[in-house]
Amino acid sequence: MRAEFWGIIICFLKGDKVEGFIVYIYLAMLAAAAVGFFIGAVKYLRPRKPLYASMIVLGVGCIMIGKAYTILRIITGLEIEGIFHVGMLGTVGAFAFFFSANFGQIDSLVDDGGGTFLKYRLISLSAIIVTAAMYLFILLGPAPTAEKIIDGVVAVSIAAASYFHLKHIIIPDIDYGVVNCLRIYNALALAYGLLCMLEIMSAANGGFTVFRVTVCLLECVVSLLLVPAMDKGVQKWSK
Repeated sequence: MRAEFWGIIICFLKGDKVEGFIVYIYLAMLAAAAVGFFIGAVKYLRPRKPLYASMIVLGVGCIMIGKAYTILRIITGLEIEGIFHVGMLGTVGAFAFFFSANFGQIDSLVDDGGGTFLKYRLISLSAIIVTAAMYLFILLGPAPTAEKIIDGVVAVSIAAASYFHLKHIIIPDIDYGVVNCLRIYNALALAYGLLCMLEIMSAANGGFTVFRVTVCLLECVVSLLLVPAMDKGVQKWSK
């Protein structure tokens, strides 16, 4: 075990691939998402709780399920790269919930669709453009067609959610203070989308590299913080 640990450290210092470390990274990602999910589930997955908060918790639950499935593939010797597998749908489901929460519950409160907020809508399009540019890097890379297709599905879900995350970070608040209370959550969710795109870019172009390990570790931190940040915001607007 000690030799394996120092071997990993040497790989980090040299910038080599660290394929043998992959299961530990995904276990850490699973644990972080699971902690966030169960904290939120106990508090919000009950009757008469805010639907917005419940959707965020379910989104983190999708992250947890996706990582759990990926780990099962790894320990049973099945491939997780170059193919479509259900674990990727965990990310799609997460951002579908994040998108639905902001689009259906919050956005109509802060944007009436008129010209007053046009500049904020235009600025928010940059989140979609950045996501599309990152996917283009995957599309032009050496990844198999199946991987490019599922990466495209992931990118679409991230782009849609990221538009509203960015919009609700920059748009002026309303009298209720809802947007301001949730800016930290939206910033974290936006960062998580960026990290997910960096992870699939790395997977599509270089395998399990030190860069990918670093990105995955950052995903652990952000996924752990999503529910607490959302909870803090909900508590503020509920007062």
